[in-house]
Amino acid sequence: MTPLRIFVRRGALRRFHRLTRDAKGLPVSVEWDRRTGDRSPEPAAVLPATESTPGERRSDPPFTWTTGEFVVVNDPPDEA
Repeated sequence: MTPLRIFVRRGALRRFHRLTRDAKGLPVSVEWDRRTGDRSPEPAAVLPATESTPGERRSDPPFTWTTGEFVVVNDPPDEA
Protein backbone atom coordinates (compact mmCIF):
# COMPACT_ATOMS: atom_id res chain seq x y z
CA MET A 1 0.00 0.00 0.00
CA THR A 2 1.24 3.49 -0.81
CA PRO A 3 1.90 5.83 2.12
CA LEU A 4 0.16 8.75 0.35
CA ARG A 5 -3.61 8.64 0.69
CA ILE A 6 -6.38 11.09 -0.14
CA PHE A 7 -9.52 10.93 1.96
CA VAL A 8 -12.66 12.41 0.40
CA ARG A 9 -15.56 13.72 2.46
CA ARG A 10 -18.65 11.50 2.54
CA GLY A 11 -21.11 12.34 -0.20
CA ALA A 12 -18.65 14.32 -2.37
CA LEU A 13 -19.20 12.06 -5.37
CA ARG A 14 -17.85 14.42 -8.01
CA ARG A 15 -14.69 15.11 -6.02
CA PHE A 16 -14.12 11.40 -5.40
CA HIS A 17 -14.52 10.46 -9.06
CA ARG A 18 -12.36 13.34 -10.25
CA LEU A 19 -9.53 12.56 -7.83
CA THR A 20 -9.74 8.85 -8.64
CA ARG A 21 -9.51 9.61 -12.35
CA ASP A 22 -6.68 12.15 -11.99
CA ALA A 23 -4.67 9.95 -9.62
CA LYS A 24 -4.75 6.91 -11.90
CA GLY A 25 -1.17 5.75 -12.46
CA LEU A 26 0.17 7.81 -9.54
CA PRO A 27 1.44 6.29 -6.28
CA VAL A 28 -1.56 7.49 -4.29
CA SER A 29 -4.80 5.91 -3.12
CA VAL A 30 -8.13 7.76 -3.04
CA GLU A 31 -10.49 6.62 -0.29
CA TRP A 32 -13.79 7.65 1.23
CA ASP A 33 -13.77 9.10 4.73
CA ARG A 34 -15.46 6.25 6.61
CA ARG A 35 -16.15 8.14 9.82
CA THR A 36 -19.82 8.34 10.72
CA GLY A 37 -19.57 11.04 13.34
CA ASP A 38 -17.35 12.79 15.83
CA ARG A 39 -15.88 9.95 17.86
CA SER A 40 -13.84 12.04 20.25
CA PRO A 41 -15.11 12.27 23.82
CA GLU A 42 -15.95 15.50 25.52
CA PRO A 43 -12.80 17.41 26.57
CA ALA A 44 -13.64 17.06 30.27
CA ALA A 45 -13.80 13.28 29.91
CA VAL A 46 -10.35 13.04 28.32
CA LEU A 47 -8.30 14.21 31.29
CA PRO A 48 -9.07 14.47 34.98
CA ALA A 49 -9.87 17.92 36.32
CA THR A 50 -6.53 17.98 38.17
CA GLU A 51 -4.51 17.84 34.94
CA SER A 52 -3.10 21.15 33.75
CA THR A 53 -3.03 20.06 30.09
CA PRO A 54 -6.18 20.90 28.13
CA GLY A 55 -8.25 17.88 27.12
CA GLU A 56 -9.02 18.98 23.57
CA ARG A 57 -5.95 18.34 21.44
CA ARG A 58 -7.43 18.36 17.96
CA SER A 59 -6.66 21.27 15.68
CA ASP A 60 -8.74 22.80 12.92
CA PRO A 61 -8.97 20.68 9.75
CA PRO A 62 -6.80 21.73 6.81
CA PHE A 63 -8.35 24.15 4.32
CA THR A 64 -8.62 21.40 1.69
CA TRP A 65 -11.15 19.60 3.90
CA THR A 66 -13.51 22.55 4.15
CA THR A 67 -13.07 24.01 0.65
CA GLY A 68 -12.11 20.99 -1.45
CA GLU A 69 -13.81 18.18 0.50
CA PHE A 70 -10.61 16.13 0.75
CA VAL A 71 -7.43 15.82 2.79
CA VAL A 72 -4.05 14.33 1.84
CA VAL A 73 -2.39 12.04 4.40
CA ASN A 74 1.18 10.76 4.28
CA ASP A 75 1.23 7.61 6.41
CA PRO A 76 4.57 6.66 7.93
CA PRO A 77 6.09 3.51 6.42
CA ASP A 78 5.45 0.24 8.22
CA GLU A 79 8.38 -0.90 10.32
CA ALA A 80 8.82 -4.60 9.81
